[in-house]
Amino acid sequence: MTRTEFAAERARVSRRKVPELIDLLASEDLRTRFIAEMCLRDATDT
Repeated sequence: MTRTEFAAERARVSRRKVPELIDLLASEDLRTRFIAEMCLRDATDT
């Protein structure tokens, strides 16, 4: 995954609501979980 692809994926996921991000943390896909965690931290200022 390139830096541009990563930024685009993070921007796409960051538009989700907190409950949706929490659901994504249970994903089988490591990349999805990682990006969801980053976006959740951004959304909750932690």
